[in-house]
Amino acid sequence: MKFQFEKLGALDKKTEIELGKLTLICGKNNTGKTYTTRAIYGFLKTWQNNIDFKIEEEKIQSLFQNGVLKIELTSFEKNMPSILAELSKNYTTSLPALFSASENYFYETTFDALLNGYQPNYQTTFDLSVGSATKAILNAFKDKDSTLLEFALLVEDKNLIPHAAVVKRFINRALAQALLDDYFAHPFLITSERTGITLFHKELDTLNAFSRYAHTVKDNIDFVRDIVEVYSKQKSPLLKEQPELAQCLKEIVGGEYGVENNQIVFSFTKGLENEKIPVYLGSSTVTSQVELNFYIKCLAKSGDILLIDEPEQYLHPANQRKMARLFVRLIKAGIKVFVTTHSDYLIKELNHLILLGNAFEDKEDIMKKYHYTEEDILDKSFVKAYVAEKKTLLPTTIDEMGIEVAHFDQEIDEMNGMYNEMTVTMECAYAH
Repeated sequence: MKFQFEKLGALDKKTEIELGKLTLICGKNNTGKTYTTRAIYGFLKTWQNNIDFKIEEEKIQSLFQNGVLKIELTSFEKNMPSILAELSKNYTTSLPALFSASENYFYETTFDALLNGYQPNYQTTFDLSVGSATKAILNAFKDKDSTLLEFALLVEDKNLIPHAAVVKRFINRALAQALLDDYFAHPFLITSERTGITLFHKELDTLNAFSRYAHTVKDNIDFVRDIVEVYSKQKSPLLKEQPELAQCLKEIVGGEYGVENNQIVFSFTKGLENEKIPVYLGSSTVTSQVELNFYIKCLAKSGDILLIDEPEQYLHPANQRKMARLFVRLIKAGIKVFVTTHSDYLIKELNHLILLGNAFEDKEDIMKKYHYTEEDILDKSFVKAYVAEKKTLLPTTIDEMGIEVAHFDQEIDEMNGMYNEMTVTMECAYAH
């Protein structure tokens, strides 16, 4: 996936970002990292509602008259750039609503989704229906390896036949899923406001308070609100396939989450005893990791993209390193990960995982000593990294030695240099 935008928050210049299996954005405060994350999330969340394949009225009438309609999927391939251009234009007009901001704030903004390595996947079967709880009215299906998408009207009673506009939306939705669902990953966003959301989502759940927030924050509030009643009752396809991820989560936060007595609880070991507390009595670390834990345990599936603002929030450096290793496990399980970060620890640990992909003396001994496995190794080709500066996103160098983020190194070098200058003549600095 590749996106191009201009005049988006602090990103005044024309900016292009290509997403990898792991995408990182670093940079100083107020340089456009969060705007980028939320704009991309909003697009991936809503694109199926905005896309228009220009279905002719004659085809809809044919479906009404004959009860069936067949559409050749390959006929849309050559028009895909223009379809995405119009989709992008439609999405750009929705940015004020997405950010809960004045239209004037985005009146010069452009946002474009670009085709980058797009290959339609015709190998899978496809089956989609719409109707009431007891009876399907419309069905769309495709056989494996077929490029023919077939629609069937499943009712004869004229009073039950949906309006042409409804049918058109259904056809658009089916075409979108058949042609682009593999290309545009399903997103889940964890915002930097997550700790406040976990603690105060019930208090925020009033019309006046709720309406002030950007849709990205509202989506997080909705998710946390529904953990107790909805999400805690299901197990994600990812966790069924990768049960070891539960242990990775437990090691990061120091315990496990659950739902009891209509509330989220946190279980941990204290001395020789097992304790359980309501999550609101937990530490900042505990409250900051609620969404990530329940997403992975209850919703995550291969093909998703997980977007996280500042995953290092409230984490000790050792746990920031564990978070980096969790990201590698997720991308190997088929989930793309998109991260904004200020953490030198996170970047350096990712560099360690890239270095492990090289051949060097005593590699096995070093991996054993520091408790790494083959599952921790990160292929540098999986990574795209950018620095938000100069009113754009600048791609960083990524090679067999890792990811180069110069502004982190500059700050560390300056601090080390200052320390050395201050202590060079101090006897106490060398007394030990």
